[in-house]
Amino acid sequence: MSASEGKKSFIQLLKFVLIGASNTLIDLIVCRVLQALFGTFSAAPILTYYLPKVIGYACGIANSYFWNSRWTFREERRRDAREIVLFIAVNLVTLGLSLGLMYLFKNVCGLDAWWTRLIGENWFTKIVSGDFFCTVLSTGIALLVNFAGNKLLVFKKRPEEPKEEPKEEPIEPTEE
Repeated sequence: MSASEGKKSFIQLLKFVLIGASNTLIDLIVCRVLQALFGTFSAAPILTYYLPKVIGYACGIANSYFWNSRWTFREERRRDAREIVLFIAVNLVTLGLSLGLMYLFKNVCGLDAWWTRLIGENWFTKIVSGDFFCTVLSTGIALLVNFAGNKLLVFKKRPEEPKEEPKEEPIEPTEE
């Protein structure tokens, strides 16, 4: 990798991180609002915990594709069905990972209860509950997987096509 390619990759990483932060913010805000809204109508975990995460994540995915395809990976963007299908596939895998980690952290590891014991019942845990702590933790891990998938699969650098050298035509001897 040349120095200019390294610099370009670093700048792409910075852009991806900025967009990732906005995606995560959108995901978490939508998720938290829906968790609060659905929690007033139902106590079912699918509605109060998992469905809000899916909807929030979908909002983050839309933001991610819009900005990464137009700004971060503008030169690598193919603008074809393959790119969109791969983008959706990477993000569905990432969503599955995120949901699985949420389940693991809450139901197997008990991090939601640990968080509440650590912080105590106060105004802060009303905003950042144990469930939301597990959501944030799983989102952070899933973000790393998402970056790798997008960089290595979706927006990977296209191989440069070889340039054709102009063919020299043979010089015919002239008659004098």
